[in-house]
Amino acid sequence: MGQYAKGKIEGRVATILTCLFLLLHPNQSEAQNALSIKGFPPEPPIELLGNRWFIFLEGAIDSEAPKRFEQYITQNNIPDRSVVYLNSPGGSLNAGIELGRLFRKYGLSTDVGRRSSTSNKRFDIAAGGCYSACSYAFLGGQFRYLTNESRYGVHQFRSTGQERASEGDTQIASAVIVDYIRSMDVDTDLFGLSVSAGPDGMYEIDKATLERLNVVNNGRTRPVWTIESGDGRLYLKGQRITEESGINKFIIACDNRRTILFAVFDTLRRESELMKMPAHSLLIDDQPYPVNAELKQTQNGLFNVAYKLSPQEISALRRAETVGVAVRFTHQSPLFLGFEGMRVGDGRQKLIGMLNQCK
Repeated sequence: MGQYAKGKIEGRVATILTCLFLLLHPNQSEAQNALSIKGFPPEPPIELLGNRWFIFLEGAIDSEAPKRFEQYITQNNIPDRSVVYLNSPGGSLNAGIELGRLFRKYGLSTDVGRRSSTSNKRFDIAAGGCYSACSYAFLGGQFRYLTNESRYGVHQFRSTGQERASEGDTQIASAVIVDYIRSMDVDTDLFGLSVSAGPDGMYEIDKATLERLNVVNNGRTRPVWTIESGDGRLYLKGQRITEESGINKFIIACDNRRTILFAVFDTLRRESELMKMPAHSLLIDDQPYPVNAELKQTQNGLFNVAYKLSPQEISALRRAETVGVAVRFTHQSPLFLGFEGMRVGDGRQKLIGMLNQCK
């Protein structure tokens, strides 16, 4: 497809979303309800508390909100992993989706809430609400949370004009929304819930359902399990990103019929400590299995370690629901570096198949 044709299609989609559909309060003036943006830089010392900002978006999402938000991000050099708190009744569907794409572009996390008006603390968060167009913006956060008692609601989009949208335009808009939901690694069943609510209703989704649909991921992306090859050998890789430990990789490979586990995770700027810690454990369903590091090194802020697995550990892996790796000074220490709770999920058959190859 040529760039000109592609541009025309994208332009038509934007026009449909902007001009035909407003998810909530279609008769309100944008000027009177423009989304407000307030940001707060981190408190020192940054070395201990981190450099992330706290950004509060309040009010209806107007058509110019994405432009103002991106200007705010670039002018203030907002770092990735900063948190955006949303408290909005909805607004422009197109602007909500564009905001979500900006959240993902700049590596921001999202939460539903607002600054507390009754607390003297700087960042106490009170419950808020995120509805209709806001619910789509929320999906853009790489890590997505829901403050206690905050509410998240969806409903069907609707025409804002005197005439109803054509069936073709409605289908295009629906396809764009579903594609956007999928691109944010959220189950498209979310769109089905919005349709079931109807254009004049509101479906408030409970937190358990939001977690099941991966709308709320609580700081952990869903693991992706793939069979890959390198140096002429196949290996299984499970990978995710978490807020607390960055990149997590769990890799199973065969070496002369031996089963080798490779683990990779963010050092969190503690390279020297990791290299000195002698107690290593394979975590299977939160049960630790002590293992010996065959090889370990740090590179580009990542800790790389290899273990040769015993028959007992291989047997436990076949039944595993979750996996991880813990590195600490003693096996009795409650604190560790590494990662836990990586779900095997739909990677189970690949894991069993790889283990069978190593026999």
